Amino acid sequence: MPVFARTKLVLQEDCYREKPERPYINYIGPNPAKVYEVAYQLIKDVFNASDSDIEEENYTWSKSGDKDKFKVRWFLHKDLDVFTYLYIRFDVSGEGSEKEGKVSIVIKPVMRTEYPQDTLWQRSLFYEILRTFWHRVFYHKKREEYAEECRYLCSFYQQKLKEAFQKLREQYG
Repeated sequence: MPVFARTKLVLQEDCYREKPERPYINYIGPNPAKVYEVAYQLIKDVFNASDSDIEEENYTWSKSGDKDKFKVRWFLHKDLDVFTYLYIRFDVSGEGSEKEGKVSIVIKPVMRTEYPQDTLWQRSLFYEILRTFWHRVFYHKKREEYAEECRYLCSFYQQKLKEAFQKLREQYG
């Protein structure tokens, strides 16, 4: 059950904190509009997410002649436990026709841990000392495991996209 707090302490960490660049993948080939459907379905499959876990925003799609041009941003919210969840942004942009086009997908994964601070007890100094101790001694290792899982899932997603891109090239090429 996710934490729904009016006031909360939020710890956010980039899953790729060691690397300044974000994971990305490019597609050049036929029918780039099909990549939109494939990329969305792979998010659901790889991250074991439902439609309600994915929020779509900044959706634009235009058509001029036989060329499509599109841009979309998805946010995936994947709960890991009661305190921590993955919040992954997928920026997809592409253009082209059924014969040739290009698509770019940029992945920006972060891990967030939220501690509610609604009650007087949760805002007290003693509670904060206990929470900090628990976080550093017990929960830090779990967050490291979650960060590793985040990197693995993002890499697996990229691998599955490459396989899907190859199938698209064979199917429509």
